[in-house]
Amino acid sequence: MKDFLSKHPMLAFVVVSVIASVISAWLLNPASGPASWFEGANGTAIAIKLAIAALILSIGAAVTYVAVRFALEPDVFGLVPAGMGYTLGRRLNVGSSAPLQRTANEALDELEKMVGLASVKAEVNKLLATLEVERKRREQGLPISPSSRHMVFTGPPGVGKTVVARALGDIYRSLHVLRKGHVVEVDRASLVAGYIGQTAPKTLDVCKSALDGILFIDEAYSLSEGAGVSGDFGKEAIDTLLKFMEDNRERIIVIVAGYPNEMRHFISSNPGLESRFTRTIEFPAYEPAELIKILGLMAKQSGYVIPEGIEKKLLPWIETMRKRENWGNAREMRSLMEHARDAQAMRISSDPAANLSRLEIADIDAAIAARSGG
Repeated sequence: MKDFLSKHPMLAFVVVSVIASVISAWLLNPASGPASWFEGANGTAIAIKLAIAALILSIGAAVTYVAVRFALEPDVFGLVPAGMGYTLGRRLNVGSSAPLQRTANEALDELEKMVGLASVKAEVNKLLATLEVERKRREQGLPISPSSRHMVFTGPPGVGKTVVARALGDIYRSLHVLRKGHVVEVDRASLVAGYIGQTAPKTLDVCKSALDGILFIDEAYSLSEGAGVSGDFGKEAIDTLLKFMEDNRERIIVIVAGYPNEMRHFISSNPGLESRFTRTIEFPAYEPAELIKILGLMAKQSGYVIPEGIEKKLLPWIETMRKRENWGNAREMRSLMEHARDAQAMRISSDPAANLSRLEIADIDAAIAARSGG
């Protein structure tokens, strides 16, 4: 009985309320209490009085039940607008919710689908093979030689360096190399301050945020470009970074990225960098045919169909534009796609029967003109 009432607190409240009411009436006035109702009464009168008592108790129980239900769920009886209900005792979860995380296979699937980058994928295969051998040696009780996992990514913008870094984070987390595997993306401005004494704490805070994950420093060569110049604190950021890497060798992987020549000069500028960054992955610029294929994938993912014969239109333009210093490779295809969608929208906005999914050569022409500045 005790367990039953503990699992049904509302029923227990009703029972206790009724019993308390009867006892209170009896104690306060025994002469007119429940027992006095039956003195000198015949069977019929007793039955009537019992029915009246039962009715009174039922009404009391019903009122108590309604009051309790209303307190717990006020919207049950329609007394408050729908959606305004409140669960008594509910509190907000102040802990951060766990983000959705990819498995190693899901990350590898994304890399597999990337256009080109055969040399990059070969390097990722080497990393995977090394991790598998290390795991087997560990299982067999064999010694594992310590090796640096820090890397240099070289290549022009828009060739997938950040995408690969994020995939590696997921892979390393799945294989228990890193506990979190998150990627913190920064540049010089995120590490270097403008006044004496501010750079080291600023760099240290960034490093701590990447602990148990990957710190990805884009255009890392800019940290050493002002070496020896008064008022430049890039060297202080590098020294702070190197010390943190040494103190947390098993808990952080640092990837520095940038143009090939600049990154070679950056790594050779400091013996500490040379000894820690022993693996370089080169990201080649995309070929024109690869960029057209990338544009087709972007269109498909967005629910668009590009026109046939687009290669004749795009190949000459890509060949010309890729000679520019600020050419963005795959980023240029994304921008071109955005301009093509804008052109299509202007073309079909007044035509209710237009095909919303198809891009025409005229849309591509307008996008090329917009990206060429003409």
